[in-house]
Amino acid sequence: MNKAQAEGMFGYFRMVLGVTRNLIDQFPADKMNFRPTEGTRTVADTVVHMYTFLVEALETIRDGKFEMGEPPVFETKTEVLAYMDLQVERAYKIFESLTDEQLAAMITSYGQSMPAWQFLTFAYDEHWHHRGALTVYLRLCGIEPLMIYSYGE
Repeated sequence: MNKAQAEGMFGYFRMVLGVTRNLIDQFPADKMNFRPTEGTRTVADTVVHMYTFLVEALETIRDGKFEMGEPPVFETKTEVLAYMDLQVERAYKIFESLTDEQLAAMITSYGQSMPAWQFLTFAYDEHWHHRGALTVYLRLCGIEPLMIYSYGE
């Protein structure tokens, strides 16, 4: 995948991230620590995981190696939403700086060698599967999730 192809994918993903932000905003502040069962992530932990990995994936492409950091912990919904916004801004700043060469470079991660652009698809897949789980969390909290394909809103 070259930069022009990635721009199409990531342009669409920007809309997806906006819808996800609206979805997370549906959670009442007192439900950010909700978890459906013991041993699962809370709403806040899931969101932080998603948006931490978003930036880590792009840093991997830029830097040529994957490094997983310790995710931050937040106490309030306001802090979580602000973190989401910051991470999206950081991710797109990194994305804009990427070159065809960086996207094509081979990286060894998860015990295998792969082209760096594969981390774009990892970020994509990671986002979708956790967002799906968060729609279930909303329903478990008695909240009807917004239409996730409402890109114009």
